[in-house]
Amino acid sequence: MSTDNSNNLSEFLSFETKQHQSSSSDDTTIGHHALDQLLESKLGNEITRCAQQLAINNKHNNDNSGNIRSIVLEEEVTKLMGTPAFQQINAQIRECPLSLILPSKQTTSVNNSSEDDRSNKKSRDESTAAANNNKPAAATTSFSLFDLMDSQKGSFMLPPRIMAQQVIDADQRHVNNIMTTNYNNDEVQNNPSSSDNTADSTQQATNNSNNSKSALELLEQAEDMEDLSPNIDSWEQIRSILYRGLTNKTNMEERRRYFKVHKLMFDKCQKTNGGGGGGMFRSQTWGLTFNIVGFILSLSNEFDKKEDEQIITTDLDLYWDSCHHLVLSLSHLAMEYVTSSVGHEKEMERMILGLCSILCTDVSSCVLAMMEEPMSGWFEVWARFVGPSTLMAILRVSGLGEVVLRRCESRGRNEASQRLHEMIRQRDGSSVTPTLQDLEESNFLQSLSILRVITSRCDATLGSMGSIFCCNTTSSSFLSADGIVSSDEVQAMLGTKEQCLSIAEHEEIRSRLLKPFRDVLLLRESTPGLVDADLEELCTQTVSLIEQLR
Repeated sequence: MSTDNSNNLSEFLSFETKQHQSSSSDDTTIGHHALDQLLESKLGNEITRCAQQLAINNKHNNDNSGNIRSIVLEEEVTKLMGTPAFQQINAQIRECPLSLILPSKQTTSVNNSSEDDRSNKKSRDESTAAANNNKPAAATTSFSLFDLMDSQKGSFMLPPRIMAQQVIDADQRHVNNIMTTNYNNDEVQNNPSSSDNTADSTQQATNNSNNSKSALELLEQAEDMEDLSPNIDSWEQIRSILYRGLTNKTNMEERRRYFKVHKLMFDKCQKTNGGGGGGMFRSQTWGLTFNIVGFILSLSNEFDKKEDEQIITTDLDLYWDSCHHLVLSLSHLAMEYVTSSVGHEKEMERMILGLCSILCTDVSSCVLAMMEEPMSGWFEVWARFVGPSTLMAILRVSGLGEVVLRRCESRGRNEASQRLHEMIRQRDGSSVTPTLQDLEESNFLQSLSILRVITSRCDATLGSMGSIFCCNTTSSSFLSADGIVSSDEVQAMLGTKEQCLSIAEHEEIRSRLLKPFRDVLLLRESTPGLVDADLEELCTQTVSLIEQLR
């Protein structure tokens, strides 16, 4: 076999080896053994082709032709194994990674090739390229994660892991910087001569804060909820940091960013839980939802105190989004609780008390009435998760019974609905919907529906029902420094004794309960079509139920 044939064979083997590599589906365990088999296979095919060509060119067609061909083949194989081209190809193959990934460019140069060989190769490459112009390039196959990372040549980056302690430390640095700044400001006021030293200290604290990521930035970059909650204590600290960020009235933009972090974390927990009751992040989803409950109550207090109309108007969208996210979160938590059937009983009582506290605030109740179907079906679902006696205790502590009864008596009209409508009108223009009448009607229907749930679910006597609608009922504070009150504090609230009322007071409460439902039925008779059949059925059943109370 000539030098040309040897070099051509080496090039052919190099090309075919790459073709085999691009279409192979073997994994890395075959290693060099697969490469040796590939070399032998391709080498054997080439020798067979050469042998056939030699047989054609052999002029001595006699009985010894087979022996002649065998001898010739053996000689040609020996020559081939000794050529530099073969040695070069063999060395290149054995230096390849075990995953059979070869260099992206073909090795075509041979040390001992002549100028004619280069010219012939160039012509072949040009003709091959022209023939393959329209063929899509074969994708390089990676057989392991490490090969994939190597092929990216440093561009393959895993997302950074954000651990709970990093967030806690960042928050602590922020608190320390604030304390340092406040202390230095006090020092300057008390001792003006020390202004230079305190200014340097303040500037150093500011630089330290700017050079490191804040807790909010770390939380926004966090991908794994398990890293943020390695244990109960760490997660409780993370939850407290999240809540303080939500209720920070000094930075409205950060407040919105913290709300987005809550939504993202809740979605991640839900995806991991799979929508069932046995998820590993159930405590986290409850904690995040409790934060939203506390945030809505905090916004309601800001609204009622009229601290800053401009801030409240600016955060109206955030208020709406928070209520909407709460309703969605309640739907997911209810599904988890139904499918799990056990666990979180105390948290359930705590959540229902928080929801009753939200419904006691006029502005939040009005927003929820506009947002959802005003018959308040979500409240009825959650009221069924506790027993009648527990629900009565929650209603007595929260004072919701008396609040919704007064709203029914006023047909949903209150100062909060008027202010809310005015704020929406100023923001969106005079053609805004809903109208003030729409707000008041939604508020009235929601209150009417809650009254029906209370009377149908409590299953109590008129005496015990009287304590729910007592005019002297005052709602307990549901907010604390780090969110809402704990489960133990809720249990202590629910353990308070109910107030005893006289028979006359019982009958007065019965009359107050019946009046809004009877008024709707009278409106149905006087103006047909104004009250739909569902509302008429609701009022009829509730009137019958209240009349049967003894």
